[in-house]
Amino acid sequence: MKRSTYLTPLSWEHHAALVNANRVKRGLEMGADTQIIRNFINYVWETDLQSHFDREESVLAAADDWQKVDEPLRDHMMSDHREFEILAGLIKEETDTSELRNAMSRFAALLETHVRFEERELFPAIEEVYDKTTLEQAGRELKERHIPGCLVWKPEFWKK
Repeated sequence: MKRSTYLTPLSWEHHAALVNANRVKRGLEMGADTQIIRNFINYVWETDLQSHFDREESVLAAADDWQKVDEPLRDHMMSDHREFEILAGLIKEETDTSELRNAMSRFAALLETHVRFEERELFPAIEEVYDKTTLEQAGRELKERHIPGCLVWKPEFWKK
């Protein structure tokens, strides 16, 4: 899908998020060490996703044009962001291995569906209703604050 150049920094970050969601899913399927996967998720959460969500909220959702986006789309984004906070906290603190693996699986699944929602529904709606000046300003801020996602990690627990 062709993305507005103003939102491409977020789409680049979404690519990294999808790669990392797939890594977690594969690692869990292969029975990789739970603590290694937990460390990976904690790192991705603390270095990539928290700041990514902050940029979406402080740049896109703080814009005056945000109110022009359909309320269910706005609510969906914010609700997902809160759910990630809950899951990240659970993953960090959970001591039961079965519950931890379940939380990590939910985290990876939510990450995948959240990215697809934003790329397929939310961003097209934003591109449609935001005026050009607002999009340009958002694009400048997003580009300045862009953080490349974690694409290198050792050990590569998702590989055999």
